[in-house]
Amino acid sequence: MVLSTFKTNLNMKGSVFTAFVMVMSLFCLGQTLECFRCELGFWDVCYTTKTNCSDGELCYVGFGKAASVLDIKVMGCLPVEGCNKTTVVEFLANKTLYTLKTTCCEEDFCNTGPSIQLSLAPLLLTILLIAETMGVF
Repeated sequence: MVLSTFKTNLNMKGSVFTAFVMVMSLFCLGQTLECFRCELGFWDVCYTTKTNCSDGELCYVGFGKAASVLDIKVMGCLPVEGCNKTTVVEFLANKTLYTLKTTCCEEDFCNTGPSIQLSLAPLLLTILLIAETMGVF
């Protein structure tokens, strides 16, 4: 009697665990890779939004230089075949050709690239200097 009760409890726990694993796997199937997106940025400054990649795409960041002076940055999702390559791209505004080197990564929001660190100290110092020059103090 005790043995049959133990087996029943064990079977129920196993069924609950199996159901839990199946439900969690359904949630995992629906997840896509999330990346930052910037259609066109200059000198590492981009208007950045978030995007979801399709199947077969990875996050990427691309860097290029147009006319030997203009640094270009793009970010988003890219088919795996286009990853880690250097290609020639046409700058649509004036038909300038530039070389774009893409680098891909496989984790959510991994394509941030180097971040710009802004400090409040230089801003405060500048405001105080301007205020003093204008005779506020």
